[in-house]
Amino acid sequence: MGVKQTKKELRHSAEDLLDAALKLLETESVQQLTIDSLCRKIGVTKGSFYHHFTNRADFLERMLEHWVEGGTLASIEAADKGADATERFNLVVESSHKQPSGTETSIRAWALCDPFAQKYVERVDRMRIEYLRSIFEEVSGDTERAALLSKISYSMFLGVRMMGSNISEEEHRCILKTMKQELYRIPVK
Repeated sequence: MGVKQTKKELRHSAEDLLDAALKLLETESVQQLTIDSLCRKIGVTKGSFYHHFTNRADFLERMLEHWVEGGTLASIEAADKGADATERFNLVVESSHKQPSGTETSIRAWALCDPFAQKYVERVDRMRIEYLRSIFEEVSGDTERAALLSKISYSMFLGVRMMGSNISEEEHRCILKTMKQELYRIPVK
């Protein structure tokens, strides 16, 4: 005999809808992400959607902010628990590697033709590069080298995500290990 759920238990929060949208972007473009498709995917009515969001534009803005918070700020916060720069680097790489690449690719593709989305991508890029720069500056003690290494590292991160299944996990580990040892001068365990 099952437990009967009340209507309140069936409601979805705004965060549930934002999470579902980011999940849909793993395989779909932002143009395919409609209110209808989102509501259908998670089994809510449009009324439930409009309870949380004024319109699609409000939803997309909050979804981008949610992406910034979950995909960048959360990774940085997790990495900040590291005892030193090397540990923080390893933690931020591990955390970012767990983020689905399709979502990032969809948002970046959207940003190519939408200045609004582009502002969020640029914000994320600045935050991520600055965080890496602070790590590399601590490791090297050289401000100019740290700035360069942060952009090299971030370019590699984006490149690996864009390559998708064309680069294996093992290849990614080897690239990262080589870069740590030879370029970043970070000890590899």
